[in-house]
Parts: sequence; C-alpha cells; structure tokens
Amino acid sequence: MYKVYISGPIAHYELEERKEVFKCAANLLKSMGYEPVNPFENGLDQEDDWHDHMKADIAMLCNCDGIFMLPKWFESKGCKLEFDVATSCGLKVIQMV
Repeated sequence: MYKVYISGPIAHYELEERKEVFKCAANLLKSMGYEPVNPFENGLDQEDDWHDHMKADIAMLCNCDGIFMLPKWFESKGCKLEFDVATSCGLKVIQMV
C-alpha cells in the first residue's frame, strides 16, 4: 500500500486540536486508499525534545512513498524540513489547501 506521511504545524498550537487535525487527515488519506503515517505515533512523549521528535519523524518519513502537507505547513520549521527531505528523496507531494 502507498504510505503517506502527514506533515503539519504542531508547535505553538493547542496540542489536542493538532491531534484531531492529524487524525482527520489520516482518515481522509485512508478514504483515498493510502496508508497514513502520523507523526503523533512516533513513539515519543510530546514533552520530549523537538530535535528527538524531528529525528523520529524524518525516519518515519523516509519509509514513505509520499507526504501530505497540511495547511500553513510553510510557517513551520519542522514542516519545511520534512518537505525538503521528501522532495529531495523523490516522494510524491500532496498539498491540502
């Protein structure tokens, strides 16, 4: 199955709201026939260091076939990094506007 990593801003937002947005994105991707990969499921605690989260998230991303960019991704340092990695590795980019 085509695995798609979900990328969207998390920092500076209310955490539970972000979890719900990512859950909705995962459901949308499932309905489109994709296997969603949610960074909230990277195995780390939310309180862990940002750098540790990025390392885990990039590892998850590198095992995917595509990346799904949520709105306002370009305002997030982490999302821009994920986008750069995805495009550098030739992953398909799906943008949600």
